[in-house]
Amino acid sequence: MPSRFRSPSTCPALVGASLMLLGLLTGCRQDMHDQPKMFPLRSTTLFPDGRSVRPQPQGTVARSQTGADYFTTGMQDGVEGDGMPFPVTETVLRRGQERYNVYCSPCHSRVGNGKGRIVERGYYQATSFHSDRLRRAPLGHFFSVITNGYGAMPDYAAQLSPQDRWAVAAYIRALQLSQSATQQDVPPGKTVSPIDSVSEQSGLPANFLDSWTGSPVQSISASSEPSMAGFAPSSASLKTLPSGENGGHQTAAPAQVAAKEANGDAGKGKKIYMENCAVCHQPTRAGMPPIFPSLLGIVDRVGETRVRTVARTGIPDAKPPMPPHPNLTDKDITDLIAFLRSK
Repeated sequence: MPSRFRSPSTCPALVGASLMLLGLLTGCRQDMHDQPKMFPLRSTTLFPDGRSVRPQPQGTVARSQTGADYFTTGMQDGVEGDGMPFPVTETVLRRGQERYNVYCSPCHSRVGNGKGRIVERGYYQATSFHSDRLRRAPLGHFFSVITNGYGAMPDYAAQLSPQDRWAVAAYIRALQLSQSATQQDVPPGKTVSPIDSVSEQSGLPANFLDSWTGSPVQSISASSEPSMAGFAPSSASLKTLPSGENGGHQTAAPAQVAAKEANGDAGKGKKIYMENCAVCHQPTRAGMPPIFPSLLGIVDRVGETRVRTVARTGIPDAKPPMPPHPNLTDKDITDLIAFLRSK
């Protein structure tokens, strides 16, 4: 300001205020960050035993701590159990259906074929409960997955009580039986009408269930011959040799068949991949980095031996851990590698 308006005491006052503000700022400390604290696995002289992490007092229950029984874990002697911890009634199934439709159907659809609404709108492909692998899975597996999550699926332990998780697991089994039950599964005294006759009596088209059931992926092993009914040959799975002089198709020579078995069948490998790997690494093999790595070019990057080892034993220390696949035979893995090599 002009000197004629400046008070003689203005400058000293400003200097004093600045020094006071500076002192206040330098005196401010983040005490919660700077205070002495204990670190896990470090010793301390505060307690007689020298441990900084204190053991849980006897007779107490920690927050979020639950029991280790079958009802809360779905495990029996470290293995997923196959049974309900309480009787299955119509009330239980109705409760499971209601919870399933809220938390599971957006991805897995209301019939469990993995084609829920958000999947149809571009979200990651969900697994189908009607695959051979999950039809054979014990009930404890579904309870464990709901509790702990699996692959791209989060856990629902905070949303569903153990009672509700078991109800959902029972309803999933009911969904599976609704599309794959045999006559032996029908209770005594009950009659079953073929679905084709039911649809005809209801005036529905013969293929009205196609969009619901989808195309469950069947696992293929070296000891089983795949059914060719309704199978459309493709360049990746079947190749027809040129016609002979008689106009008929020639069959592949034994040497060609043996070479294909040794090198793996990419067509069968794709089916194995879709059933066992696609839920995490996606049908495109692109994965969801950094959580689920891409498998594009994986055989060239890490080698066939590493792929075989991981397919058999998994990677238990990965985050999230990759499970083993003991159901895959050597021939299955060879076919899988052939598919992973394909472009």
